[in-house]
Amino acid sequence: MKKFYLLAISFYFILLGARAFDSRSFVVLKNGLADSTRRIQRSASKITDTRPNRPSRNDVGISIIPFKPISSRPSGSASSGSGSGSAASSAASPQKVAAPDFKALSNVKVFPNPVEDQINISYTLSKDANVTIKIMDVLGNEIATLLSQRLPSGEQNHSFAITSRLNSGYYFIRLIAGNETIIKRISVL
Repeated sequence: MKKFYLLAISFYFILLGARAFDSRSFVVLKNGLADSTRRIQRSASKITDTRPNRPSRNDVGISIIPFKPISSRPSGSASSGSGSGSAASSAASPQKVAAPDFKALSNVKVFPNPVEDQINISYTLSKDANVTIKIMDVLGNEIATLLSQRLPSGEQNHSFAITSRLNSGYYFIRLIAGNETIIKRISVL
């Protein structure tokens, strides 16, 4: 039986040639048999640009400016390398803007929460500012303005009666001081 297999394999090589076992020259069918009649053609063609005035790789110039975050240093401070730059380097770097070291409005507290009849709001102003306190519903509609006046800097405490103004549900307190806004959620029982 062994001789029969050797004879069959030899006959296979003779009839089909040595390329019969090359994986590119036959397709394996679903039942596991090799079909050498259908050969897969692989084209090794390369696409070339035949334009007479085609750009070369050296002609393509890409200017990428890396992202550099703006530092929180004041704009008057000197940085390393300033004064020794060309016009191109000064155009590439953005103008540094001094970030404020403090906020006008801080330490905002709204209590008690949930509220029944009276709400207390405390906050700290670091400078004199126009302060507006509004109650908004969950859709962003203004329900009531509790306070709108100019207040001095320092700790501020306010109490407002809300029994007749609000039904039970969720609302938002919007506190605006100058150009800063803080929103707090409250629940009315």
